[in-house]
Amino acid sequence: MRILFLGETYRADAITWIKGIEKESGLSIETKELFNNQSRAKRILEAFRFFWSLIFSSERYDLVLAERSTSYGFFSLAVKAKVRVVAQQGISDIWSTNALGRWIKSILQRIVYRNVDLIHAWGYVMTYAMLQSGAPPHRILVRPKGLDLSLFTFSKKAINEKRFTLIVTRSLFPIYNHDKILEALAIIREKGYDFECIMIGDGVESERLIEMTSHLNLDNNIKWLGRIDNDDLPEYLSQADIYLAFPDSEGVSASLFEAMACGAFPIVTDLPANRAFIAHGQNGLLANQGDVQDLANKIERFMMNPSKYRKGVVANRKYIDEYCNRDQNMRHFFEVYSTLVKEKSQCAE
Repeated sequence: MRILFLGETYRADAITWIKGIEKESGLSIETKELFNNQSRAKRILEAFRFFWSLIFSSERYDLVLAERSTSYGFFSLAVKAKVRVVAQQGISDIWSTNALGRWIKSILQRIVYRNVDLIHAWGYVMTYAMLQSGAPPHRILVRPKGLDLSLFTFSKKAINEKRFTLIVTRSLFPIYNHDKILEALAIIREKGYDFECIMIGDGVESERLIEMTSHLNLDNNIKWLGRIDNDDLPEYLSQADIYLAFPDSEGVSASLFEAMACGAFPIVTDLPANRAFIAHGQNGLLANQGDVQDLANKIERFMMNPSKYRKGVVANRKYIDEYCNRDQNMRHFFEVYSTLVKEKSQCAE
């Protein structure tokens, strides 16, 4: 079987998908992706070039896997393949800062969902947008990619109530609101709590956020590590008492699952995608979107009585063991892919 992956291969989600299927299939997956141009005009020109090259390529594949219905998912329709599988990346792939962009993406998504063979939803919260875009329900497969549980092991750490360790693992882009996290942590420090916050990831906000750290007098509390190898991430998560994520929007977050697996207590934005996994006050805390003071209050709420949430932390790991085992989930995915390829091959004979 010949498999092509279309997507940004540097992303942790993509690496998990590729490595998981390679392990289960015993095959090497070929990849193609766009250049990471910062200029919008160059990205558009590159997208046309990329699509054109796929149309006129003589390469043939049994299976093509594509991330994001409104970009690589649409490109997959140009690939000569027996079976096409697309994964929605967020709660909806129809996102843009302007109405025209949203309208164009809605058209692309409808075309994709009506023409691919399988649509991955990493959680049920994603299915609503899929169905609204005309996705046939029988083509939707709901299951997370999962984690390598031999790496993301549970840490039964003894919480030091005199000094807490927090961790943030999202990329340094505006949507993730690291600036608001820093402001909330400044409030916590002013209240007399002692803590260290490990910041993992890089992005366009890096320089501004590091300057902001100094401005808020948080240099002794914040440790900026930049991008690290994903295999090194569990070590840092296992050190953490609290996992923080405060984005404006969220899909099914692999970063949240990673934190839950390693025993870091989640404090995240109150969004539908997070409410699907977090019962507020039990296995995590939900902070009002964009509200710095509320985020600080939720951090303080945990710090005042961390032992209260021990059962929730243990329950998080139990959920991960049951539903987010990468080997089990990838084995199931490849079985489904193989069946679809076999059916298409038989129809072509």
